[in-house]
Amino acid sequence: MNNQQSWDQEYQKPQLVTQSHTPQKDFLRFIKWIKNNKHIDLYSGITVLDLGCGVGRNSFYMADHYDATVSGYDFSLDAIGKAKKIHGHELVTFSERNIGKLFPLEDNSIDIILDVTTSNALSEFERTIYLKECERVLKPTGYMYVRTLAKEGDKNAQKLVKEFPGGEYDTYQHPQLQIKERIFSGPDFKDLYNEYLEVVRMERKTGYQRWGSQSYKRNYWNIYIKSKK
Repeated sequence: MNNQQSWDQEYQKPQLVTQSHTPQKDFLRFIKWIKNNKHIDLYSGITVLDLGCGVGRNSFYMADHYDATVSGYDFSLDAIGKAKKIHGHELVTFSERNIGKLFPLEDNSIDIILDVTTSNALSEFERTIYLKECERVLKPTGYMYVRTLAKEGDKNAQKLVKEFPGGEYDTYQHPQLQIKERIFSGPDFKDLYNEYLEVVRMERKTGYQRWGSQSYKRNYWNIYIKSKK
């Protein structure tokens, strides 16, 4: 079973993902930071790219609150079907798409890119394409939000990498869910992303991830990034 099939199965019978209607709190903090620092006029008819949109709650929020035109991508057909049904909006287009492939978007066309615990599921080859595409489509004044899995201080993640290696650097294949994910050290993340964009803020937080009936303590990076064109 490949990663796409595993995630499709996960959305059909959720053990890991939430199908909440409420936007993620860390995503909302990023939007508040954008607004308070006047980096982007959120009410100016902005364009948003939601990578790994899931059931579409963040996409819907941006369209509903700021009249943003949103493209939501997810490679789970089941997730996209639920997004269209639950969070459909005239300003949002949901598409089944692998974010490790070329985006059907024009250069310099996106004000804000959202990647909420999504790109950690990419292979190294896919991640290179994803980074080049994010750099290409993001406007010179644009910003990107990434939430991803942290390596530092997360004994559970480090144990998964050691006991269930995913075949690439700092990756694991979850023994029950068969999902491959990468964890990032702070220096590794900065070295990788700063080749294409500019990391301007990076904060490590502790949260909890639910697998089936159990909750596990996990560490996450919340990263704010801007174009360096």
